[in-house]
Amino acid sequence: MKLLTTVVCGLTLAAVAAPTASLAPIAIGSEAFDASFGHIQGACCSEDAIYLSQMKCLYKFDWSGKLLKKKSVISHTGDICFWQGEIYTAVAVYGGTNRGKGMIQVFDQELNLVRETLLDRSTDGITILDGVLYIGMGSNHVPSREAHRENWAGRFDPKTLKPLGERQIIDFGYVTHYGIQDISNDGKHILCAFYSAKKGQPNFVAFDKDWKVVRADCTYYASNGFDRLPARFGGDQPRFFRVKTHRAPTDKANPKARRPLSVTIDFFEWKDGKPVDITQRK
Repeated sequence: MKLLTTVVCGLTLAAVAAPTASLAPIAIGSEAFDASFGHIQGACCSEDAIYLSQMKCLYKFDWSGKLLKKKSVISHTGDICFWQGEIYTAVAVYGGTNRGKGMIQVFDQELNLVRETLLDRSTDGITILDGVLYIGMGSNHVPSREAHRENWAGRFDPKTLKPLGERQIIDFGYVTHYGIQDISNDGKHILCAFYSAKKGQPNFVAFDKDWKVVRADCTYYASNGFDRLPARFGGDQPRFFRVKTHRAPTDKANPKARRPLSVTIDFFEWKDGKPVDITQRK
């Protein structure tokens, strides 16, 4: 028994002393993606994997950027989040009899669909905080591509996918294009990335759990996906990764050809109410 105790204590100390995971940029090449699907829409992570969505496809990568699995999904699959071993996706249905509606779909870690629900509005931007699923539900302006201030948001039960209370219109004081694009949280606040309708204007907003604005003076491009990092990435402040999509230059010999896309992942802290880049670049 004494020997067992010693071994267990040794393992515990080893775990405590384990080095912080790297914050060096992660590059994912164009061979992983279909250039016809557009930019990366959303991102989430677990201890073992990074998950990305690209309109018609879900991808699973390891933390070095190696592709582990991909799955064709309904178009348009937008932002995604990870909670209790499952991946949640926010869908704006682009075709078929449900065109113009929305869906919440839930997948296991091997990208198998396990449950879903159909909604009367398109959705994008999704996270789960304290057992509540928060989701963006599009613009309160038609067409949504025009500059507007009011966007819809809702709360749902992540197990039953049933709504929790009435939907809300949120307005953080600036004009946007479309609705909420990507959502994560810092354990206390809902963090949302929008498409700003004016260059240099705030587009990264913190809300409380009731969708009330906490901070709306940040400019930070995170509309290709971001998510909170596992604890092993260290730091006293909440840490996140952020996705950037890159397009290859136009082929002058074939200017109409699809331009391959690649991805880089960098890192930031949510510190004093603002995003701070902490990527370890050479």
